Amino acid sequence: MNPLTRYGLIGVVMLVICLGAVSAVLNHRLDNANEANQKLSKANKDLNKAVSDRDETITALKGSIDADRRATEEQLKIEQQKRAKADAENGKLRQALEHSDYSNQRLPDDVIDILRGKNATPASAP
Repeated sequence: MNPLTRYGLIGVVMLVICLGAVSAVLNHRLDNANEANQKLSKANKDLNKAVSDRDETITALKGSIDADRRATEEQLKIEQQKRAKADAENGKLRQALEHSDYSNQRLPDDVIDILRGKNATPASAP
């Protein structure tokens, strides 16, 4: 074997060894990247599930808010109707009292207490 062939074979063997080492390093890095990718994929799935759960919660809360808003509007409407009715009744009562002889007489103490709000049951009481 001549020296050129011998050195050529040594060079080829060293090249194969270097390529094998580079291949081993790249395989190790690829395995690490795949492992990290799997961890990130699992974290992404968990995050998507959490966001989905929160979306469902937000949707439920929006529905509850809408129902509360409708109930509040209905209650306000009822209270406005009651107030209008009470105002009309009070107006009729005042008008009747103005045109009667009783307007110059003292009201009974119980009536005064009710008008002042003492010992009176609230209108919203059952």
